Amino acid sequence: MEHRTSNVHHPEKALGPAADRGLALAMNLLLFALPLAAITAVREITLGLAVFFWLAAMAGQRRILIRRTPLDLPLVVFLAAALLSLVWAVNPAYSFKEIRGELLKGLLVFYLAVYSLQTSERLRQTWLVLLAGSALLLAVAFWDFFQAGGTLNDYYIRARSLHSGYGSYGTYLITVFPYLLVLFLAPLDRWQRIGALVIAAGTACAIYVTFGRAMWLAAGVEVLLVAGWLKKWKVLLVLVLLGALAVLVVPRTVWFHGERLPEAADGVSRQMGGTGGDLLDIWKLAVAHIREDPFRGIGFGRHSFSEAFSDFRASHQPLLWHAHNTLLNLTFQTGIQGLLAVLWVFGVILWKTLRPPATEASDPWTGLFSLATGVMVVGFLVRNFFDDFFVDDNALLFWFLVGGALGSQQYEHRPSTIER
Repeated sequence: MEHRTSNVHHPEKALGPAADRGLALAMNLLLFALPLAAITAVREITLGLAVFFWLAAMAGQRRILIRRTPLDLPLVVFLAAALLSLVWAVNPAYSFKEIRGELLKGLLVFYLAVYSLQTSERLRQTWLVLLAGSALLLAVAFWDFFQAGGTLNDYYIRARSLHSGYGSYGTYLITVFPYLLVLFLAPLDRWQRIGALVIAAGTACAIYVTFGRAMWLAAGVEVLLVAGWLKKWKVLLVLVLLGALAVLVVPRTVWFHGERLPEAADGVSRQMGGTGGDLLDIWKLAVAHIREDPFRGIGFGRHSFSEAFSDFRASHQPLLWHAHNTLLNLTFQTGIQGLLAVLWVFGVILWKTLRPPATEASDPWTGLFSLATGVMVVGFLVRNFFDDFFVDDNALLFWFLVGGALGSQQYEHRPSTIER
């Protein structure tokens, strides 16, 4: 009775648990809303709600609820490199806007997830939201693809679902795919396992009909990583054989998209080059630029490339308005020091997450989530070696999932403040 009376006279003591439940709900809504490109306002609203409940939880517990992680120092160095790029930025106002809107917002989502997604229950909720969101996007993707006349042997119609395009949707699929693959190792009943299988198979089909060869490669790497890490050698052999068969079965017109697209004005074909051939020109430009001035960036943000290398832009196709490679873009933008910082970030994530599934003595959901996150990071890097989608909703989803993995690992080793 004394405890209840005390809470009546001191309502801030009861604020913490209530605010934390609100935070959990807001984070689930944010996760569901992230890939919905047409309603980005919902993303901002849910993120704002999450911040509000986080601050309310701090007020209730009367302390700063920012958990330390192994990424703290690498992230500080990466942020410092991005800020340093403002000194030489071709457009400082744009670069500062990008740092604020992309990098700082991503770090905010990361630390929100570190604090919020600690318990096994929270991880299961995250998986459920990923499954529900994936199912919705798959349904829209296939309906839109076939309704528009898409076929399995023609790349002119590509699955994009509710994303801004096939590239961002394909990146989303690559990001969630590992969490569907490792879900088969989770303690599920028969019908849950069947449901997960259906969504995973649908995701694999959706990856194909994006007709993004970088997505295919990333998905193959993710599947092989999961099978190899779990030492499922027979499964690994079957997957390799299926991959070899796919190379033979998939039409050549899909493997090799063709480089000539019709000109709208006169119907004459003109050389576009996709991004395949011209990527070599960008890599040559990168080598020359880094040799000339390795530590001087052009300013954070993808559009800085177009302003800094106007001659290159004028002599190449319109698609190459940036370097089409995440690591290369960051090298251009922030210099060698920025590249080393982001490699440090990715290296720490992989070191902390790529490990065998949890033992019986620990929570299996935490181990599986960490394993899926490590595989996701590898797939994410492979996909973004041929483009740069480490921006917008794809980047926020990346930081959300990485934060969940590192936050839940901390919960395994010490009591959580969430339920206090």
